[in-house]
Amino acid sequence: MKITYSLLFVTIMLFTACQKDIVYNFPSQNPATADVLAGNGVQGSINGTGTGASFYQPTGVAVDASGNVYVADFRNNLIREISPAGAVSTLAGNGQQGSVNGAGTVATFNAPTGVAVDASGNVYVAENGNNLIREISPQGLVSTFAGSGAAGSVNATGTAATFTNPQGIAIDANGNVYVADYGNNLIREISPAGLVSTLAGNTNPGAVDGTGVAASFNTPTAIAVDAAFNVYVADYGNNLIRKISPAGVVSTLAGSGSAGSANGTGTAASFKNPTGIAVDAAGNVYVADWGNNLVRVISPAGVVSTLSGTTNGKSTAIVLIGPYGVAVDAANNVYVADYGNSTILKIHQ
Repeated sequence: MKITYSLLFVTIMLFTACQKDIVYNFPSQNPATADVLAGNGVQGSINGTGTGASFYQPTGVAVDASGNVYVADFRNNLIREISPAGAVSTLAGNGQQGSVNGAGTVATFNAPTGVAVDASGNVYVAENGNNLIREISPQGLVSTFAGSGAAGSVNATGTAATFTNPQGIAIDANGNVYVADYGNNLIREISPAGLVSTLAGNTNPGAVDGTGVAASFNTPTAIAVDAAFNVYVADYGNNLIRKISPAGVVSTLAGSGSAGSANGTGTAASFKNPTGIAVDAAGNVYVADWGNNLVRVISPAGVVSTLSGTTNGKSTAIVLIGPYGVAVDAANNVYVADYGNSTILKIHQ
């Protein structure tokens, strides 16, 4: 299989190549406090507890109802699991690039970028390097859920469908899987039976709001879905956060389209290349604002504020380098895959 990577990851690898490990700063006066859940800032693939473990530029992160955290460990080609106590183990993969299905470390991945977990403990992986959507059972058995491995935008069932550098993934209460198909500028939906369809977008890059294929995106990177089946998209190339209704109507939730870090309501706010997104039970949307090294939060009324990060060199809660993935649990703890520091953070609100 020919190995290709999206332009986004070439950009990120160049961005982080010259970065040095830093010490996290948690100012006591801030309302949100943060802990390093796992990772020590040194690139590696060591299993262990807390800072005794290591990652290599993690991207996607998800959390289940029991507080277990799943990580797409991008440069290690691994899917890792972190217990609520911070114990890191390898769920699947052996570190080699490939697309082999099998149990645990028999399986191989190529640049896994997004992860999601359903109520039964099945983990779904958006695999950028292989153009595949993989599924990992609670027993650790890896299979291909959708995609042939060839780049494309074909709608079909299972391995007859094609994707191009898929990056974000989410799953709803009915078992439907949503994919941010970065290379195709599409939002795809996969039924529990594996039928792939296009929810919104038309492959042409743009920022048009509308219904279904009348709407357009520009390299969508992350995706989340709420209890009412609204889908949220981190529209990386447009510097926007988009919302898709259950009827497929696409609107702009927040962002002006210009790169920036302004807080405000709706289009008065600005983002810079957002890469991660999550939504809590109250409808608050959390954004990993990669280009600004921030974690942002959007209220149900569309008010954007900064949860943590740095703005103009001033620390507001935690110093990040390229926060990529974000997830939120039932207690509103926010988990961040800090790509540049190779750590997983837990922010308590």
